[in-house]
Amino acid sequence: MLITGVFAWTVHDQGNREFATALSVARAYYEKDQAVRQWIAAQGGVYVKITEQTQPNPHLVDLPHRDVTTDAEQQLTLMNPAYMIRKINERFSRMHNDYIHITSLEPLHEENEPDEWERGVLENLEGESDEVAKIVDFRGQPTLRMMRPMVTKRRCLKCHERHGYKVGDIRGGVSIAIPMAPYRKDSSEHLLLIGTTHGGIWLCGLLGIGFYTQRARRHLEDRQNAIHSLAQASNYNRSVIGALGEGLLGFDDKGRLTFLNPAAEQLLGWKENELLGKSIHGFIHYLKTDGSTCSEDECPMLGVLQSGESHSSRDDQFMSRERKAIPISYITTPLFEQNSIVGGVVAFQDITEQKHNLQRIEYLAHHDSLTGLPNRAAFLEAVDNALAHAHRYDHGLALLFLDLDNFGVINDSAGHTTGDELLSEVAKRLRPEIRQPDFVARQGGDEFLILMMPDGKEEQMEDAAGYLALKATTLAQRILDTMREPFLLDGKSYYVKASVGISLYPEDAKDRVELLKNADAAMYTAKGEGRDTYALYAGDLAQRIQHRHMLETGLNQAMIKEEFHLAYQPIVDLNDGRILAVEALLRLDSATLGKVSPVEFIPVAEECGLILPIGRWVLQTACRQMAEWYGSGLDLKVAVNLSTLQLQREDLEAIVLQALEDAQIPASKLILEITEGATLHASPIVIERLERLHELGIGLSLDDFGTGYSSLSRLKNLPVDTLKIDKSFVNGVVTDRDDEQIVLTTIELAKNLNKRALAEGIESREQWQCLVRNGCQRGQGFFFSRPVDAAAIEKLIREDGHWNRNLTN
Repeated sequence: MLITGVFAWTVHDQGNREFATALSVARAYYEKDQAVRQWIAAQGGVYVKITEQTQPNPHLVDLPHRDVTTDAEQQLTLMNPAYMIRKINERFSRMHNDYIHITSLEPLHEENEPDEWERGVLENLEGESDEVAKIVDFRGQPTLRMMRPMVTKRRCLKCHERHGYKVGDIRGGVSIAIPMAPYRKDSSEHLLLIGTTHGGIWLCGLLGIGFYTQRARRHLEDRQNAIHSLAQASNYNRSVIGALGEGLLGFDDKGRLTFLNPAAEQLLGWKENELLGKSIHGFIHYLKTDGSTCSEDECPMLGVLQSGESHSSRDDQFMSRERKAIPISYITTPLFEQNSIVGGVVAFQDITEQKHNLQRIEYLAHHDSLTGLPNRAAFLEAVDNALAHAHRYDHGLALLFLDLDNFGVINDSAGHTTGDELLSEVAKRLRPEIRQPDFVARQGGDEFLILMMPDGKEEQMEDAAGYLALKATTLAQRILDTMREPFLLDGKSYYVKASVGISLYPEDAKDRVELLKNADAAMYTAKGEGRDTYALYAGDLAQRIQHRHMLETGLNQAMIKEEFHLAYQPIVDLNDGRILAVEALLRLDSATLGKVSPVEFIPVAEECGLILPIGRWVLQTACRQMAEWYGSGLDLKVAVNLSTLQLQREDLEAIVLQALEDAQIPASKLILEITEGATLHASPIVIERLERLHELGIGLSLDDFGTGYSSLSRLKNLPVDTLKIDKSFVNGVVTDRDDEQIVLTTIELAKNLNKRALAEGIESREQWQCLVRNGCQRGQGFFFSRPVDAAAIEKLIREDGHWNRNLTN
């Protein structure tokens, strides 16, 4: 019956396959038709030679250039897609005995007149995705006929708009006819083969069923006898093993459970009758202690069936009926019968409580019981691992030694209980300040240790050690700030501060002992400096970091105390010395730091973000000074430098325009200088921002040109007026042939790009003469003037506008 049913279903399925195959061919013809039609329509039609078979189409008479004559006097006419597809399909039908027909209820050509089947389908087409497919009698033989609608597209209106066609109208269909004879022939041959095969299978099946039924009956009898024998043995020993306090279970040579004692039932939650005959691996032991799946080949208990030797484990797990892991220790012993292994016995114990105790002991061995932080032993282990990693990958470490100031006074006056609570609160404040993978621990008493490691970004920096030290001091300051907040304990506020010592590897120490000792010494230095502060272990790097922090503090104070001022350096016409503009240069004369070079303080200001308020102050001050000059009759432009951070700010335009508006000066009097390096990775948004400023009339100058590795394509797109030749090239323009060629090339490049070249750092007459000789028209430098105050600039301009009257002599 099964074979007959399968064969009947196969015959039915084969008929469906015939239909599906023919339909897929018809669809392929249709898609080919549409692809060719779309391509021809996309070209606007195709020109062909005018012959007897390809006469000009009267329906295209309204189209311009329907008929053209080539340079070779060849007469061509435009064929529309529908006509060409019809001709292609006629030839294709003759070649392959298939039928492809473009038809319509209102055909323009009699060749497109529908037959009875096509007319019935066309009358019922409604949507562009409609498809009708059916096997009917066509030309005297069974044939699959398929039709899909033809929908008017916008490109069709070129030829058919005058026929009243509109986009989306269904104007006909593509009819395809595929004879079924070839497919049915193949199907008949296939069914014959299947029928023969099924008959053979049927005959072999009858013989096989009889043979294996006999064997299965014998096997079942043998199995029942074996189970009966094992059950008898189990009942014999049940009274003995039932009294055991530990779990006991047995399995046969196939790994199937044969018994469980009451203790095993209680531990696992299973009843014996629920597991008899079940696989010990599939129901009880299938996961390892790490949670991964244990395959049957890896099961150590079943392994005794192969090895014949006992196996024990102090730490494994069984799965309970609720699929919960139970930690156990066990021993598995194989069972023999006449030197053959017939099964095994597992004796096991629940070790959940022992494991919890061991984990508690392990935790207490590495953690402080009061604060929950890692203890000194865990910290030393972490330091050893970090030192090994640092030595292998050549990076630094920072160790912070924190000691609470005056903790003993609170501990003695308020009691040890309050002191312990205070230490716990200190630990809670420390945890959020420590990032991964840094490590914080309690040393003991009121001392805490912090290990700081660099991240990937810090390791790649040129001054990675200096940056790590800076990060360590920043963390120390953040911790000190956190400790200054009062601690509220039992309704009372307690104030406790801290002193922090910092030691660096490998700058200050080469091993763990020295690293801890130096951090401890630095902590006492901090206490000696008045407490509530941090100190770096003495050394060159420590001095650099201290100086950097002092400089950052000094810059903040300088902003408050208004210790910045501007100096102005003339920009002159190299041909006659006439002053054309001045560059505003920032200077610092601090009461605490003294006079500090911009080369030193500007990078610090950029790093800590102070460059933004400083840059705004420079822009506003320069615009006010320009307004004073402009109001007194001095027509003088001022160039102001912009930092990379200022360029990235969304409010740059607003700041610049506000400064111009407050000073009431024209935008054309302001020049903004940007470094070539700042534009190297400038985003399109930054470029657009500069273009808008330039469109307002603000001049843009590209400083340090030649040092930033910018491409010519980027330079072409930058809206700058002036290329400032870097001082490093001007220095060697007289003595170094390569520098002279670079300068000359830059001047020529500026001319070709309709920009100005300006040389900076001119310090000698020879440099000036060489630049004039090479066609550079503007420059600045000590040869003309050092940066001076606004009064000196005004005096010079009023004398006659030339810095050096003997310049042209």
